[in-house]
Amino acid sequence: MKRILLLIISSVSISVSSQSSIFAEAQLKSVTVYEQSGEMFSTTTFKVPKGSSEIVITNIAENIDDNTIKIGSKNKISVLTYRFTNDNEMYQVELDKRNPQHKMVLDSISIVQKQIRNLEIESGTLNKSLAILDNNSTINAGSNKYASEVSKLIKYNEKKRNGLYFAIDEIAEKLRKLQSRLTVLNKKFNLNNAERENYPKGKIVLQISSEANEDVMMDIKYSVREAYWRPYYDINANGLNSKINLGYKAMVRQNSGLDWKNIKLNLVSGYPNQRQVLPVLGVWQIYYQPEQNVNPAVSIRGQASGVQVQESRSNVSIEEVVVTGPVRNTASQNQLNLSYELEDNYTILSNNRENSIVLNVMDIPAKFVYSAVPRYSNTAFLTAEIDNLDKYNLIKAEANIIFDDTNVGKTVINPETTDSKMVLTLGEDRRISLKRDPIKDKTFSKSISSTNKEQQFAFETTIRNNKSDKITIKIQDQIPISSDRQIIITMVDKGGAEFDEKTGILTWNVTLNANETRKLNFSYKVNSLKNSQLIGL
Repeated sequence: MKRILLLIISSVSISVSSQSSIFAEAQLKSVTVYEQSGEMFSTTTFKVPKGSSEIVITNIAENIDDNTIKIGSKNKISVLTYRFTNDNEMYQVELDKRNPQHKMVLDSISIVQKQIRNLEIESGTLNKSLAILDNNSTINAGSNKYASEVSKLIKYNEKKRNGLYFAIDEIAEKLRKLQSRLTVLNKKFNLNNAERENYPKGKIVLQISSEANEDVMMDIKYSVREAYWRPYYDINANGLNSKINLGYKAMVRQNSGLDWKNIKLNLVSGYPNQRQVLPVLGVWQIYYQPEQNVNPAVSIRGQASGVQVQESRSNVSIEEVVVTGPVRNTASQNQLNLSYELEDNYTILSNNRENSIVLNVMDIPAKFVYSAVPRYSNTAFLTAEIDNLDKYNLIKAEANIIFDDTNVGKTVINPETTDSKMVLTLGEDRRISLKRDPIKDKTFSKSISSTNKEQQFAFETTIRNNKSDKITIKIQDQIPISSDRQIIITMVDKGGAEFDEKTGILTWNVTLNANETRKLNFSYKVNSLKNSQLIGL
């Protein structure tokens, strides 16, 4: 009967053992960061028995997209099911066991506490011996051998008491050292416990089937939402005869719940996993806007004393949309985005703090030009014109401008422009003065028929170079463009400018010596109906 019971217990224990989970820790190898997400790649190894097993893979990020988990292995195993969990209490004991430092400190604390208890018992025994020695120190005074007995007792007391005191002091010293050691271990325990609390809560639980006992190597890939990067540039220009030094940088941050320590990092411009649908053309209809009935309540608003009208408020405004078209890091471009494979390994902690990474530094040929648009601003700007944009693998981003070692402001690099060249605004130059005024004696309005009128407009722009060097500055102005055949606009005097009839833009390239002043004049006429108000003039 005992043998049968033993077999039953053994079979139960084997069954329980076969059902226990196998724990494995994932090692993060690389991360591909998109502009608003990240894809993480990890590997892990573990041993499995033949048959079915539950594998718990720890050290997984917390904020992951469950639908993006991909698991692969070259071993002959079958992944039956998998799921993600970030349950803080799940497998807590097993996680503690898997932390060697945590277990080592706990074992050391247990040993030291046992040693302290043993010494305290030994110290108590020695103190008890002293008490017994004191209680048995009396001698019968009427004895014939009184003197010799007193002498023997004194010698015995001295020897025994000295030995007890020495032993008690030695134990006390050992206790002091052990208490100090215990204090240090408790501090380590608290630190390790805090580290365990900060251990990533994410876990992937697998149910796998194996054809034999073997060591399994597994790849794990998944996406996280809390990962970001944004590009930015540093533009350095020293003088007007040098190239532009363009530093291309990335600001990376993440809050995935898992620190990225010493990993390969790839940066990709774009957004993965977006739903891409080709637009379908429907029927395009045009029609007249129906006449709106006047709300009587609106017409009496503010007229009837004591009457308040509730006005319906809805957002009917339409905003105008404008559509525009040596670091060792390797940049590559496909049909959809630009990616950077970083040469060095990086550590990005999961604290949502920005980390600046230098992607590339290059010297770019540029043409430096002073430009001004006095119709809108009496300020001259220094600009840099860059050709052959496709050579530099740039993407749209904000740029810090440093000119002659002075931070002069910010601009935007936009290589998506449809122009043949990109113009960077480097900053204002207040040593160039501009002023645009109407010319009164050439500006007038007169009637030319019973239905039509003619208006003439003339402007003069004054430019002065207050610098000690000769400069060339591009000045641009414009005249309006007619969208109605009944509005006729005629250029009267373009003042030596290049004139684009399609856009109405006039362009002067003016060379000024030091302290030289130049005046630019132009005028145009507008022929329109007398009783019609012109909008935009």
